[in-house]
Amino acid sequence: MHIDASVLSGLPHEQHDRFVRNANEIVIESFIFTGDRDYLTARFAFFQKQSHLFLWSAAQALEKYIKANILLLGSGAIKRIHKHTELAKTLRETHAERLQIDTAMPDGWADQGVALWPTVDADGFLQRVEAQGSPDVRYDQVQLEVHLQDLVLLDRMAFRLRHLLVAEPVESCRLVGEQLTQCFFDLNYSFAPEGFEHPPLTGLRLCHASVSKLEAAVRGCYGHANLYQQWACKSMDMKSKDMERLKKPAKEWEGLPND
Repeated sequence: MHIDASVLSGLPHEQHDRFVRNANEIVIESFIFTGDRDYLTARFAFFQKQSHLFLWSAAQALEKYIKANILLLGSGAIKRIHKHTELAKTLRETHAERLQIDTAMPDGWADQGVALWPTVDADGFLQRVEAQGSPDVRYDQVQLEVHLQDLVLLDRMAFRLRHLLVAEPVESCRLVGEQLTQCFFDLNYSFAPEGFEHPPLTGLRLCHASVSKLEAAVRGCYGHANLYQQWACKSMDMKSKDMERLKKPAKEWEGLPND
């Protein structure tokens, strides 16, 4: 772990190692363990069909894991930002391999009827999480689409970023209740132990989408689109960029749910 020399200069040399150990533990507690809480929450939310909570928690988890990597393995300093792509760029300057994941469909899923698997790389996934898991969508006012692929890539990214940083397993997280850990290994090929019996995909929605009433209103579904836009800007302090985002349909996944 890199500590700025100006910080250590205020300590006797024999106390440097102790300071670094304590700093390391602070990072683990503040970023990895809290990231574990968000990661477990995201997985639970996915199986409960809670799209907003899944994306929000996934974004929180990955942000904290990336920051932990920068602090423990990289430059040792982070900015108070919430841009996954900017954080990833910083991590790549020293440890690009920490963001390299396989984005292919898991083996055997095609035989279970999964035909839809959009082409995306690690950067594209982080951009998607950053956009749809951002504070801008917290009020359930934008269209969201969650695909089974999002869960798989989240698992792979979490495993890659967490690997070798801490000994405690995710499922031992003390910040969540037992209910959130019960589905941790389900379809989680990154963390599940060898021989774990995963549930079948039958009955699981491969894609879940939602359109908010605000989106429908500003797009003219209720008539008087301009008035709804004007009202939203005045009453909720929305900007022109917010209106443009609401009026623009999200990228549609082609294919049908598997239920």
